[in-house]
Amino acid sequence: MVAKSNYFLIVNLIAGQGRCKELFPKIKVELDRRRVRYDLHFTNEPMEAIDVAKMGIEAGFSHIVAMGGDGTINEVANGLLGSDATLAVIPAGTGNDFIRMLGIPSDPMQAIDTLLDGAPRTMDLGQVDGERCFVNGLGIGLDAQVARDVLKMERLRGAPAYLTAAVREVFRFRAFPVTLATPEEQLELTCLSLGVANGIFAGGGFKLAPRADINDGLIDISALGDYPKLERLYRLPKVRAGKHVDWKNVTYRQTSEVTISSTKKLIAHVDGEPYHLPSDSFTVKALPQALRVQVPSTTS
Repeated sequence: MVAKSNYFLIVNLIAGQGRCKELFPKIKVELDRRRVRYDLHFTNEPMEAIDVAKMGIEAGFSHIVAMGGDGTINEVANGLLGSDATLAVIPAGTGNDFIRMLGIPSDPMQAIDTLLDGAPRTMDLGQVDGERCFVNGLGIGLDAQVARDVLKMERLRGAPAYLTAAVREVFRFRAFPVTLATPEEQLELTCLSLGVANGIFAGGGFKLAPRADINDGLIDISALGDYPKLERLYRLPKVRAGKHVDWKNVTYRQTSEVTISSTKKLIAHVDGEPYHLPSDSFTVKALPQALRVQVPSTTS
Protein backbone atom coordinates (compact mmCIF):
# COMPACT_ATOMS: atom_id res chain seq x y z
CA MET A 1 0.00 0.00 0.00
CA VAL A 2 1.39 3.38 -1.08
CA ALA A 3 -0.37 6.59 -0.08
CA LYS A 4 -2.10 8.41 -2.92
CA SER A 5 -3.83 10.79 -0.51
CA ASN A 6 -3.29 12.36 2.90
CA TYR A 7 -6.13 10.54 4.65
CA PHE A 8 -6.34 6.93 5.76
CA LEU A 9 -9.69 6.05 7.34
CA ILE A 10 -9.85 3.22 9.87
CA VAL A 11 -13.52 2.39 10.41
CA ASN A 12 -14.97 0.25 13.19
CA LEU A 13 -18.49 -0.51 11.95
CA ILE A 14 -19.61 -2.06 15.25
CA ALA A 15 -18.68 1.02 17.30
CA GLY A 16 -21.46 2.76 19.13
CA GLN A 17 -23.54 -0.44 19.19
CA GLY A 18 -23.99 -0.18 15.43
CA ARG A 19 -24.14 3.60 15.17
CA CYS A 20 -20.97 3.67 13.07
CA LYS A 21 -22.47 1.22 10.58
CA GLU A 22 -25.49 3.52 10.21
CA LEU A 23 -23.34 6.62 9.75
CA PHE A 24 -20.63 5.39 7.43
CA PRO A 25 -22.63 5.47 4.15
CA LYS A 26 -23.48 9.12 4.83
CA ILE A 27 -19.86 9.93 5.64
CA LYS A 28 -18.69 8.27 2.43
CA VAL A 29 -21.20 10.24 0.36
CA GLU A 30 -20.04 13.49 1.98
CA LEU A 31 -16.35 12.76 1.49
CA ASP A 32 -16.96 11.87 -2.13
CA ARG A 33 -19.09 14.98 -2.64
CA ARG A 34 -16.18 17.08 -1.38
CA ARG A 35 -13.82 15.10 -3.63
CA VAL A 36 -11.65 14.04 -0.73
CA ARG A 37 -9.06 11.46 -1.70
CA TYR A 38 -8.71 8.81 0.97
CA ASP A 39 -7.97 5.15 1.53
CA LEU A 40 -10.11 2.98 3.75
CA HIS A 41 -9.86 -0.03 6.06
CA PHE A 42 -12.66 -1.71 8.02
CA THR A 43 -11.54 -3.37 11.26
CA ASN A 44 -12.79 -6.87 12.03
CA GLU A 45 -11.39 -7.65 15.46
CA PRO A 46 -10.15 -6.00 18.67
CA MET A 47 -6.69 -4.40 18.58
CA GLU A 48 -6.54 -4.61 14.79
CA ALA A 49 -6.51 -0.82 14.39
CA ILE A 50 -3.12 -0.57 16.11
CA ASP A 51 -1.34 -2.50 13.36
CA VAL A 52 -3.48 -0.95 10.62
CA ALA A 53 -2.51 2.54 11.82
CA LYS A 54 1.17 1.55 11.67
CA MET A 55 0.62 0.30 8.12
CA GLY A 56 -0.89 3.66 7.21
CA ILE A 57 2.13 5.48 8.57
CA GLU A 58 4.53 3.21 6.68
CA ALA A 59 2.54 3.87 3.50
CA GLY A 60 3.07 7.60 3.92
CA PHE A 61 -0.33 8.89 5.05
CA SER A 62 -0.12 12.13 7.02
CA HIS A 63 -3.52 11.78 8.71
CA ILE A 64 -4.81 8.54 10.21
CA VAL A 65 -8.56 8.94 10.74
CA ALA A 66 -10.34 6.94 13.44
CA MET A 67 -14.05 6.50 12.75
CA GLY A 68 -15.61 4.87 15.79
CA GLY A 69 -15.63 5.45 19.53
CA ASP A 70 -13.02 6.01 22.20
CA GLY A 71 -11.85 2.40 21.92
CA THR A 72 -11.10 2.83 18.22
CA ILE A 73 -9.36 6.13 18.92
CA ASN A 74 -7.28 4.43 21.60
CA GLU A 75 -6.08 1.75 19.21
CA VAL A 76 -5.19 4.22 16.47
CA ALA A 77 -3.36 6.42 18.99
CA ASN A 78 -1.31 3.42 20.12
CA GLY A 79 -0.42 2.75 16.50
CA LEU A 80 0.69 6.36 16.01
CA LEU A 81 2.94 6.47 19.07
CA GLY A 82 6.42 7.64 18.11
CA SER A 83 5.41 8.89 14.66
CA ASP A 84 4.80 12.31 13.12
CA ALA A 85 1.40 11.32 11.75
CA THR A 86 -1.72 13.15 12.94
CA LEU A 87 -4.75 11.47 14.48
CA ALA A 88 -8.09 12.71 13.16
CA VAL A 89 -11.51 11.63 14.39
CA ILE A 90 -14.96 11.13 12.93
CA PRO A 91 -16.94 10.29 16.09
CA ALA A 92 -19.34 7.36 15.96
CA GLY A 93 -19.07 5.76 19.37
CA THR A 94 -21.00 5.47 22.62
CA GLY A 95 -19.12 7.66 25.10
CA ASN A 96 -17.15 9.99 22.82
CA ASP A 97 -15.19 11.37 25.78
CA PHE A 98 -12.07 12.07 23.74
CA ILE A 99 -13.67 14.66 21.48
CA ARG A 100 -15.14 16.53 24.46
CA MET A 101 -11.74 17.59 25.73
CA LEU A 102 -10.46 18.69 22.32
CA GLY A 103 -13.46 20.56 20.96
CA ILE A 104 -13.91 18.17 18.05
CA PRO A 105 -17.56 18.33 16.93
CA SER A 106 -19.79 15.45 17.97
CA ASP A 107 -21.68 15.80 14.68
CA PRO A 108 -19.80 13.54 12.25
CA MET A 109 -20.48 15.87 9.32
CA GLN A 110 -19.00 18.81 11.21
CA ALA A 111 -16.06 16.60 12.18
CA ILE A 112 -15.29 16.31 8.47
CA ASP A 113 -14.81 20.09 8.49
CA THR A 114 -12.23 19.66 11.24
CA LEU A 115 -10.55 16.87 9.30
CA LEU A 116 -10.15 19.05 6.21
CA ASP A 117 -9.83 22.57 7.65
CA GLY A 118 -8.55 22.07 11.20
CA ALA A 119 -5.01 22.18 12.52
CA PRO A 120 -2.80 19.77 14.46
CA ARG A 121 -1.94 20.14 18.12
CA THR A 122 0.04 17.94 20.46
CA MET A 123 -1.24 16.29 23.62
CA ASP A 124 -0.05 13.98 26.37
CA LEU A 125 -0.83 10.29 26.69
CA GLY A 126 -0.83 7.95 29.65
CA GLN A 127 0.91 4.57 29.47
CA VAL A 128 0.55 1.35 31.49
CA ASP A 129 3.80 -0.53 32.24
CA GLY A 130 5.51 0.85 29.13
CA GLU A 131 2.97 -0.85 26.86
CA ARG A 132 -0.68 0.17 26.37
CA CYS A 133 -1.35 3.90 26.09
CA PHE A 134 -4.57 5.73 26.84
CA VAL A 135 -5.95 9.04 25.62
CA ASN A 136 -8.64 9.57 28.28
CA GLY A 137 -7.83 7.28 31.18
CA LEU A 138 -7.38 3.95 32.90
CA GLY A 139 -10.32 3.05 35.13
CA ILE A 140 -10.31 0.41 37.85
CA GLY A 141 -13.24 -0.83 39.88
CA LEU A 142 -16.80 0.43 39.57
CA ASP A 143 -16.27 2.47 36.40
CA ALA A 144 -14.57 -0.52 34.76
CA GLN A 145 -17.60 -2.66 35.56
CA VAL A 146 -19.87 0.08 34.17
CA ALA A 147 -17.87 0.11 30.93
CA ARG A 148 -18.31 -3.66 30.62
CA ASP A 149 -22.05 -3.39 31.30
CA VAL A 150 -22.47 -0.73 28.60
CA LEU A 151 -20.86 -2.96 25.99
CA LYS A 152 -23.57 -5.56 26.64
CA MET A 153 -26.45 -3.11 26.15
CA GLU A 154 -28.39 -3.34 22.91
CA ARG A 155 -30.86 -0.46 23.11
CA LEU A 156 -29.24 2.36 25.08
CA ARG A 157 -26.36 4.46 23.76
CA GLY A 158 -24.20 7.32 24.98
CA ALA A 159 -24.76 9.02 28.34
CA PRO A 160 -28.08 7.21 29.08
CA ALA A 161 -26.32 3.86 28.77
CA TYR A 162 -23.51 4.87 31.13
CA LEU A 163 -25.91 6.40 33.66
CA THR A 164 -28.13 3.32 33.66
CA ALA A 165 -25.15 1.02 34.20
CA ALA A 166 -23.71 3.30 36.89
CA VAL A 167 -26.95 3.37 38.89
CA ARG A 168 -27.12 -0.42 38.71
CA GLU A 169 -23.54 -0.88 39.89
CA VAL A 170 -23.64 1.56 42.81
CA PHE A 171 -25.92 -0.91 44.57
CA ARG A 172 -23.90 -4.06 43.98
CA PHE A 173 -20.22 -3.25 43.43
CA ARG A 174 -17.82 -4.09 46.29
CA ALA A 175 -14.95 -1.80 47.26
CA PHE A 176 -11.38 -3.05 46.96
CA PRO A 177 -8.03 -2.37 48.70
CA VAL A 178 -5.26 -0.70 46.74
CA THR A 179 -1.78 0.71 47.32
CA LEU A 180 -0.63 3.76 45.36
CA ALA A 181 3.04 4.73 45.24
CA THR A 182 4.01 8.01 43.55
CA PRO A 183 7.34 9.85 43.60
CA GLU A 184 5.83 12.00 46.36
CA GLU A 185 4.08 9.52 48.69
CA GLN A 186 2.57 6.07 49.31
CA LEU A 187 -1.15 5.63 50.06
CA GLU A 188 -3.19 2.68 51.34
CA LEU A 189 -6.82 3.08 50.22
CA THR A 190 -10.14 1.29 49.95
CA CYS A 191 -11.86 2.31 46.73
CA LEU A 192 -15.09 1.97 44.84
CA SER A 193 -13.42 3.50 41.82
CA LEU A 194 -9.85 4.36 40.93
CA GLY A 195 -9.16 6.47 37.86
CA VAL A 196 -5.79 7.39 36.40
CA ALA A 197 -6.63 10.12 33.94
CA ASN A 198 -5.05 12.01 31.10
CA GLY A 199 -8.23 13.95 30.31
CA ILE A 200 -11.18 15.26 32.27
CA PHE A 201 -13.90 12.96 30.98
CA ALA A 202 -14.76 9.27 31.21
CA GLY A 203 -17.89 7.14 31.10
CA GLY A 204 -19.85 9.21 28.61
CA GLY A 205 -19.31 12.65 30.14
CA PHE A 206 -18.46 11.95 33.79
CA LYS A 207 -15.90 14.53 34.98
CA LEU A 208 -13.90 11.99 36.94
CA ALA A 209 -10.73 14.09 36.76
CA PRO A 210 -11.95 17.70 36.57
CA ARG A 211 -8.48 19.17 37.10
CA ALA A 212 -6.83 17.15 34.35
CA ASP A 213 -5.01 18.91 31.53
CA ILE A 214 -3.87 17.00 28.45
CA ASN A 215 -0.85 19.29 28.13
CA ASP A 216 0.53 19.43 31.68
CA GLY A 217 2.78 16.36 31.52
CA LEU A 218 0.94 14.80 34.46
CA ILE A 219 -1.62 12.09 35.15
CA ASP A 220 -4.49 12.74 37.56
CA ILE A 221 -5.41 10.13 40.17
CA SER A 222 -9.03 10.18 41.29
CA ALA A 223 -9.77 7.58 43.98
CA LEU A 224 -13.34 7.40 45.24
CA GLY A 225 -13.67 5.72 48.63
CA ASP A 226 -16.52 3.54 49.82
CA TYR A 227 -19.95 4.78 50.89
CA PRO A 228 -23.23 3.15 52.01
CA LYS A 229 -25.32 2.09 49.03
CA LEU A 230 -27.98 4.80 49.24
CA GLU A 231 -25.32 7.46 49.74
CA ARG A 232 -23.53 6.18 46.64
CA LEU A 233 -26.67 6.90 44.63
CA TYR A 234 -26.95 10.40 46.12
CA ARG A 235 -23.33 11.18 45.27
CA LEU A 236 -23.38 9.80 41.71
CA PRO A 237 -24.68 12.99 40.02
CA LYS A 238 -22.07 15.04 41.87
CA VAL A 239 -19.32 12.77 40.57
CA ARG A 240 -20.70 13.21 37.05
CA ALA A 241 -20.46 16.98 37.49
CA GLY A 242 -16.89 16.78 38.82
CA LYS A 243 -17.83 18.08 42.28
CA HIS A 244 -16.27 15.22 44.22
CA VAL A 245 -12.57 16.06 44.40
CA ASP A 246 -12.69 17.85 47.76
CA TRP A 247 -14.75 15.21 49.56
CA LYS A 248 -13.19 13.70 52.66
CA ASN A 249 -13.48 10.19 51.21
CA VAL A 250 -11.86 11.09 47.88
CA THR A 251 -8.13 11.10 47.15
CA TYR A 252 -7.09 13.30 44.25
CA ARG A 253 -3.47 13.68 43.16
CA GLN A 254 -1.53 14.96 40.14
CA THR A 255 1.79 13.28 39.46
CA SER A 256 4.13 12.07 36.74
CA GLU A 257 3.69 8.37 37.54
CA VAL A 258 2.08 5.96 39.98
CA THR A 259 2.61 2.30 40.85
CA ILE A 260 -0.65 0.51 41.68
CA SER A 261 -0.91 -2.79 43.54
CA SER A 262 -3.65 -4.76 45.26
CA THR A 263 -4.23 -8.04 47.04
CA LYS A 264 -7.49 -8.41 45.10
CA LYS A 265 -7.98 -9.18 41.42
CA LEU A 266 -8.84 -5.84 39.82
CA ILE A 267 -11.02 -5.21 36.79
CA ALA A 268 -10.08 -2.36 34.51
CA HIS A 269 -10.85 -0.49 31.34
CA VAL A 270 -8.71 1.64 29.06
CA ASP A 271 -10.65 4.39 27.30
CA GLY A 272 -13.91 2.52 27.88
CA GLU A 273 -12.76 -0.89 26.64
CA PRO A 274 -12.13 -3.87 28.95
CA TYR A 275 -8.45 -4.17 29.76
CA HIS A 276 -6.49 -7.02 31.34
CA LEU A 277 -4.04 -5.49 33.79
CA PRO A 278 -0.45 -6.70 33.24
CA SER A 279 0.14 -7.87 36.83
CA ASP A 280 -0.84 -7.41 40.48
CA SER A 281 1.53 -4.42 40.55
CA PHE A 282 2.02 -2.08 37.61
CA THR A 283 3.13 1.47 36.84
CA VAL A 284 1.23 4.15 34.98
CA LYS A 285 3.06 7.24 33.74
CA ALA A 286 2.50 10.34 31.67
CA LEU A 287 3.99 10.65 28.18
CA PRO A 288 4.20 14.40 27.54
CA GLN A 289 3.38 15.69 24.06
CA ALA A 290 3.25 12.17 22.64
CA LEU A 291 0.41 12.52 20.10
CA ARG A 292 -0.57 14.91 17.30
CA VAL A 293 -4.32 15.43 16.91
CA GLN A 294 -6.36 17.32 14.31
CA VAL A 295 -8.63 19.83 16.07
CA PRO A 296 -10.76 22.80 14.96
CA SER A 297 -8.48 25.66 13.99
CA THR A 298 -10.04 27.83 16.70
CA THR A 299 -8.80 25.46 19.45
CA SER A 300 -5.39 24.44 18.05
